[in-house]
Amino acid sequence: MNETTPAPLPDLDALRASGAARVDAVGWHYIETLAKRTREQSGLTQLKLVAKLQEALVRLETRLSEATVPVAKQDAIPSPLATLLHDMGSKSTPQASSKTSGWGHESPRIQQFRKQLSQISVQKQVTQAIAQAPQNAGPINSHMLVLRSLGLMRDISPDYLNRFMAHVDTLLCLDEAGKAKLTPKKASPAAKIRP
Repeated sequence: MNETTPAPLPDLDALRASGAARVDAVGWHYIETLAKRTREQSGLTQLKLVAKLQEALVRLETRLSEATVPVAKQDAIPSPLATLLHDMGSKSTPQASSKTSGWGHESPRIQQFRKQLSQISVQKQVTQAIAQAPQNAGPINSHMLVLRSLGLMRDISPDYLNRFMAHVDTLLCLDEAGKAKLTPKKASPAAKIRP
């Protein structure tokens, strides 16, 4: 067999230091694996692997040069997430007024009381709804099916029932607001045209 001298491998440490792994993690892993295999081979196989490695390095260097140009442009224009975080941070800073100072957060007791009060309210609503169920409803009556499922939710998972009822209340409020928006307002008597 005719052994050829091993081809010189490029230095990957300089690329690693320049942040190539952050720009294209998959491409960088491919290059590292290809370099490892190239070191393990000899002869024509090594020459072919060196050629592939050099092509991959050229592609990575072009990606690196393309990635460095937009970074400078991105510094000038904040991302939508950065804008949102900035707005949220500026709104969450306490006001200088005396009303808000010292009242940044609710105490755990108040939160617990509010949670228990909402649970009692949900239990009361479900009990009232079941008590007002139609007497002669069939087995697949939608009203009875909803009441039956609410009763089962109350027995099996009261926490889920509380979240579900909060969700339903929100949807009902949105529905009522949408209906109020769609109904035309009556014209005032002054706006009517007299013959």
